[in-house]
Amino acid sequence: MKLHLLVYFTVISTFQLLYGQNLPPKEAYPLEVRQIHSGHSLTDPLFHPWPGQYRFLIYDILGGNYDNVGTATIPGSPMFWRWDNEHTLNPSARYDIADWELLVITEGVPLPVDSSNPPQITPAKEYLSTYVNNAWENGNAGNGTPTLLWTTWTNIDDRDGPFRTMLDEYELLWEEMMDHANNNRPVGATPVYIIPGHRMMARLYDDVQAGVVPGITTFDEFFEDTIHVNDLGAYAVAMIHYACIYNESPVGLPNDLFLENETNRDVPSEALARYLQTMIWEVVTNYSKTGITDDTLSVEEFEQTTTSNCFYPNPVNDLITLCEYENEDLDHLKIDIYTPLGHKVYSGNEVTIDVSNLSAGYYFIKKGNSVSKFIKL
Repeated sequence: MKLHLLVYFTVISTFQLLYGQNLPPKEAYPLEVRQIHSGHSLTDPLFHPWPGQYRFLIYDILGGNYDNVGTATIPGSPMFWRWDNEHTLNPSARYDIADWELLVITEGVPLPVDSSNPPQITPAKEYLSTYVNNAWENGNAGNGTPTLLWTTWTNIDDRDGPFRTMLDEYELLWEEMMDHANNNRPVGATPVYIIPGHRMMARLYDDVQAGVVPGITTFDEFFEDTIHVNDLGAYAVAMIHYACIYNESPVGLPNDLFLENETNRDVPSEALARYLQTMIWEVVTNYSKTGITDDTLSVEEFEQTTTSNCFYPNPVNDLITLCEYENEDLDHLKIDIYTPLGHKVYSGNEVTIDVSNLSAGYYFIKKGNSVSKFIKL
């Protein structure tokens, strides 16, 4: 009996090791985290056209520093090519990793596979592991730099296989890469989590087919060619990186993430932006490989979150006024402000509140069970 149990648990443990892992909850990184993105042209929408919608969001909208986001991309490159040619990049995700606190990396597409069953993804998984271990052992001035894996998509014209089918098939390969890196990471290293671009595209494709994407009738309206996203697609890419790096719901973020002097850019409508934000948060929080759930940001004392509170301005620099409370008995008015992690930073009964000393980012205003979100610039 003991032998049978030993064999059983050995088989189960081996299966989990090879084909899936239960990951602990992912840490939410601070707005000012120094992050370097290693990839190719499916990474570049974060940064182009300058400064890129993602970088504009983090630093022009939320008040960060441009120098905290670096890019180390080579067009079309798989990881092994980047590793061997990092000396041509400035900054380098290999040689300059000591300067960075977070590595976001992707593999070239189409993903390398062979005819074995189940499909193998060598050397991609080996090079991901090499990057992960180098980042942890040498990153962040020797304090360890964790890694996120940005997963992408294939050509939408089916040249690499049926687009929608390939997204599901690639998921097995992306997860195999992640599992291999996690199984071989240094002791104490933060696990690798996924930024699921492939799942985002799968959901977007399905929703377009179902006719539920505001203002969109065909899937290719998010692309400038058969694989590279246009401005609308780049907005989605920015939203999912925001969600997966900061453990923040993107719902409520601005729809226009371009510089004021930018012309001829395709800004998503408010309805489309809200759809993308909501869809992406659902994708992120319903995929265990992200390490993020819908409870990640919950303040436990909050029983519900609404948008019924009236306040202005939003975003805010210094003073925020709660307009719907102007005629209330202030002796019985209690307003609390919390960080996304549930730390109370204000409690009082002022209708106009000075928030100038708060760091840039998201906050919650709470009155009773009514909760609203605002952005501090």
